[in-house]
Amino acid sequence: MHVPEEIRAEAAALIDHHALGLWKPNDADRRTAVALYRFLETGQPLTGEQIRSTLAHAETAADVTERLLKLLRGTAGLLDDATVAEGPAARDAVDHVCLLLDALALSRLTGQ
Repeated sequence: MHVPEEIRAEAAALIDHHALGLWKPNDADRRTAVALYRFLETGQPLTGEQIRSTLAHAETAADVTERLLKLLRGTAGLLDDATVAEGPAARDAVDHVCLLLDALALSRLTGQ
């Protein structure tokens, strides 16, 4: 999945499922989102390398929900293609992924 429209649709679906309580992100999902959100807090755009690095170094990356993992890997691939990543559809898709990361980063750990 690296077509901007697919990434946007999947990010929007996960946002909706999270908001409606249909998807309960696990602690690994949240920790991954927090790690990526720290990159966003710098004010710099998210990069494919940042996503891959976070997934490679996350303590529990193996426990990240499959849909979220697939979405993040697809987003990394999208961001690697500079020509596509600069287009309005790709920017919209990445904005939706960032909104999802924001929502997950602010959610509570299930153990709390």
